[in-house]
Amino acid sequence: MDISIVAVHGLHEDPVTAWIEPESGALWLRDLVPFHIPKARILSFGYEASPTSYDDVRIVEKIQSLATTLVADLEGDRSLENCERRPIIFVCHGLGGVVVKKALAHSASSTSSLVAHLNDIFISTFAILFFGTPHDHINIANWLLLQSSTATSAESRRVKNSQSQPRVKLLSLETITNQFAPLMKKFHATFFWEGMPTDFGGYVDFLVDQASAAPVIYDAPKCAIVGATHSQMIKFSESSPSYRTVLSTLKRYCRMSPNIIFHRWKEADDAMARARVNEAQELTDFRFSLPDKLPDLFFSELPREETRNQYYFTRMLYSDSYIGRTNAYRKIREAFLSTNISFSMQGQKRFVVHGIAGSGKSQLCTNFAYDNRECYWAVFTIDATTSRLAAESYSAIGKIGGLEGTESSGKYFLSQVREPWLLIIDNADNPDIHLPNLFPPGNRGHILVTSRNRNLQDYGNVGSIELGGLKEDEALYLLLRSARISTPWDNSTETAGNEITRALGYLALAVKQAGTAISQKLCNLTEYLGFYQYYRKRRQRASVASGTVPMEVISSSQQDDIYSAFDLSFDYLKRKQTVESQDAIEILNVVSFYHFRNIRVDIFERALENRQTSTTASTFREALARRLQPPVLLPRFLRRDVADTEPLYVKSALRELYICSLINYEEGTNKFYLHPLVHTWARDRINPSQRKVWAYIALNTLLEAVTLPSGKDHETDSQFLRDIIPHLDECIAASPVEIKIFNSRLGSFGFIGLNLILPTMFYILRAQARTAAKCGYLYAQSGRFSQSAHYLSMVKDLMVQTLGYNNEITQRATLFLADILWGLGQLKDCITLQSQIVEVRTRRLGTFHRETLQAMAKLGHSFWLNGQYVESLRVLEDTARMSSEALGPKDLDTLIALDHLGVTLGSWQRYQESKALHEKVLEIRKDILGEDDLETLTTMSNLAMAMLDLEQREQAQRMMHLVYEMRKEKLGKEHPYTLWALCYLSKVHVELGRLGEAEDMLVGGIAAGKRSLGDEHLGVLMGCGELARVYARQGRLDEAEELSQSTLRRVKESRGSEHYDYIFGMWKLGQLYELQSQVARALDAYRIALENTEARLTTEHPLSKQIELRIIALGGFSLPTYEKGADVETDVDKQRSVHDSLWPST
Repeated sequence: MDISIVAVHGLHEDPVTAWIEPESGALWLRDLVPFHIPKARILSFGYEASPTSYDDVRIVEKIQSLATTLVADLEGDRSLENCERRPIIFVCHGLGGVVVKKALAHSASSTSSLVAHLNDIFISTFAILFFGTPHDHINIANWLLLQSSTATSAESRRVKNSQSQPRVKLLSLETITNQFAPLMKKFHATFFWEGMPTDFGGYVDFLVDQASAAPVIYDAPKCAIVGATHSQMIKFSESSPSYRTVLSTLKRYCRMSPNIIFHRWKEADDAMARARVNEAQELTDFRFSLPDKLPDLFFSELPREETRNQYYFTRMLYSDSYIGRTNAYRKIREAFLSTNISFSMQGQKRFVVHGIAGSGKSQLCTNFAYDNRECYWAVFTIDATTSRLAAESYSAIGKIGGLEGTESSGKYFLSQVREPWLLIIDNADNPDIHLPNLFPPGNRGHILVTSRNRNLQDYGNVGSIELGGLKEDEALYLLLRSARISTPWDNSTETAGNEITRALGYLALAVKQAGTAISQKLCNLTEYLGFYQYYRKRRQRASVASGTVPMEVISSSQQDDIYSAFDLSFDYLKRKQTVESQDAIEILNVVSFYHFRNIRVDIFERALENRQTSTTASTFREALARRLQPPVLLPRFLRRDVADTEPLYVKSALRELYICSLINYEEGTNKFYLHPLVHTWARDRINPSQRKVWAYIALNTLLEAVTLPSGKDHETDSQFLRDIIPHLDECIAASPVEIKIFNSRLGSFGFIGLNLILPTMFYILRAQARTAAKCGYLYAQSGRFSQSAHYLSMVKDLMVQTLGYNNEITQRATLFLADILWGLGQLKDCITLQSQIVEVRTRRLGTFHRETLQAMAKLGHSFWLNGQYVESLRVLEDTARMSSEALGPKDLDTLIALDHLGVTLGSWQRYQESKALHEKVLEIRKDILGEDDLETLTTMSNLAMAMLDLEQREQAQRMMHLVYEMRKEKLGKEHPYTLWALCYLSKVHVELGRLGEAEDMLVGGIAAGKRSLGDEHLGVLMGCGELARVYARQGRLDEAEELSQSTLRRVKESRGSEHYDYIFGMWKLGQLYELQSQVARALDAYRIALENTEARLTTEHPLSKQIELRIIALGGFSLPTYEKGADVETDVDKQRSVHDSLWPST
């Protein structure tokens, strides 16, 4: 590892003695580090560090002088030694860290031809270790006192400097911190703070407190140097408590840096060459050609011509008829693309386009993106209409990046991509949205924001512009072109056109709508103004009569201008009196209650096909039942005789809306959208007394396109289901789904009696149940389990009341709800429902029926996951035995039961039996399903951990590595199953003593887990627990304790104190306290663990007995002596607390 480590000391120090441990005389950077990092070149920078030299408000200027000197000296030394491109790691103490921050900011700005060599330091720096660096201010009074104390004898110091209160004289470093903030994401960093205050004679105080040395705003590792004052915190011997922590940090950065810095230099070379070519063009007026070879760090193998314009996703299509806005377009281009400096070196640029509705903001940004797409590797769009839609937009970007489909994954992907990208945040109009939350972190990329909210312009760090009405000539051109009036235009045409555009306030949307009306022969150019004035007056009279309040984002006059233009087109459809035009009006009513974007045409086509299937009666009973059903609220084209209607008919109806410019198609022809103003107008024009009815019709139409899964194989178009979720949200907001449970007085006859006596009520309840079931199903498919559980609970309650527990329909509904509760981690409720299902199926179908055994296997596994190991073992042993007898030993359902049983046996420390079962299941699953099947991989993972329990570490490592690689290939590197395999693999590395590799895996895996699953997910918490164990083995006991305690708090909140994972965690915390010789605290932890074993785990479990024995041993003062940093190992420690089966099989 060819690396440069540059040490910069702090105040009241010199470049040599600052780093020497006085008792051993070791200069650790020179005497100790080379044994572990042999190829490191270690340098120390010195400067005048007397505190009196910095007792001045001009402290920032003095630091600037030191920073420029550091950059020049370091660059000169590297140049003479021919190592200009060697990675740099700075080790800084106190004020030295501030000097380094200022130096890197100076180096980053040195890009002109005369000083470009100084930019080398910025490019080559990979990491910084800050030891007690003040990041916000420095209390120079303490430093002056320390200097004075050193210069006097101990006796005079006690007399002269005795005082009871610290002196305070704060000098701000905020300017330097703010200047460095945009660069922080470029570097890895670790922050250390002093563990003990400094003695000033009469009082003690921290020279740099924790809040200043390790600011919470920095998302980076932070750690105390235990038992050390500010001066002592950088003086290490091999036996120093924190030396191994510092050394492992240095080794990790040295291992990571060469590849990153290599690619950073390749990028910088090309960027600098472009800048020089640009300068040459300006000086000589001659255009040079330069090969385009800048690679990207994320896609490092691809040349730039292959990576440009890889992704292009905009909500709207490019419009070649877009008129005007040339000044706005030019301003955006100048803000984003005025230089040839590498995008990754510019910092994140944001430009806000704001203005009234209908002014063409979204189209302007779409056209800019299309025209300049070759300047960007990717163009993405975020639908900012609501926070949820914005999250879904980012989720799609995360999937493109090969990550999980979550909002944080999408943002993380953009923050890491080194190729230039453009992000359009569209329709950020909602006042409840906090715009900065929608920006990807870091300093990369270009962002265009469109909004009606003028207040958002302050977020445009490179500019903003307001769009209002068009210029007179632009508006005229748009009108006549939209009206398809051929040039040249005579004076009368232009005069009539100018009168129309003036009346419409030069608003682009209204002008275009007027032109469309004229082109469709609704009226001619000279007649339009008369029609328009008629509709405007009619609308104003209606508004006064109804007391309607206009939209806040647009004035009443402007709204009337635009709405009146739409009214004219709408009345044209009404007057046509064709079947298609009347159906088009009803479809417009329906979609006014959907979200205005991404409306799939096949919503209506599928609804039509499903109606055709459902209305075809094959028996007399079905025909009679249909006659008894109340009419369903649907649009007419779904209510009339649909047998002979082709799904293509939907496109004919939609064409009526398209030719009137009331809808526009997105990419291809399968999706359409409404302009937000058209969408609002379409809903507003419905009579208020009819809006709730149409909202219900819209919901019914949407759900008519969805079919519930049957007991047979059911093919699911998951993309279709995800696409309609925003429309479902809008419909439910306007028309909530309810089930009014009928209180039957017919006793056990229940639903049967209701069907005989009140058949209409029977069908109403059935329809309500079907609606709620479809809502629950849709939300489950999109991962919104809380909403799903709400609707499925409604269905289950109705089925129980009307049909009873024993009914098969009730059982299916209950089982579906139990699966959802399982996914939510609500195991207590899940187990209650699963137990009811097992009881009913046993009574109705028999113990050996497949469906009974399936339910028993699920129940046994839920018991295990809930820490009820006694119940889990009992149920799964019975299930495995009966499944083998009834279904056969190689049946897939039998294998599920056996695999679950193997996991539970491992929890009882019956490791040999566990391994044997997993080996048996694996052999059969490989033969039937194949080696790369997900179920096979689950068994391989379980077997690997059984091998680890039996100390077969090398075999476990090989198998777990295979599982990890295959899951990464099949599911993606941030899928929960993949991350779980990574956690298990790190556990194997711990047992093999490969602590550095295990730490790297866990740190990266936990970060990915938080992006994909959230901070509180059990998988993330278990990863944190394993990382704490690594810290303990490394001797980093304080870090291990802090991480263990925070993890246990969250496990207790989410799983409860009686759960095995909490008990096991308290057992490990007690062992950690023993390593720290804190016997009393260890006993407290053990007692808490033992008390909580009684409810679920029982006193018969091996862990309970182990804890009890340890308490007795400590109470008898027979505390064994453990080697510092060693792990306290027992058979219990090898247990798995959670397994791959944490998620339901798919």
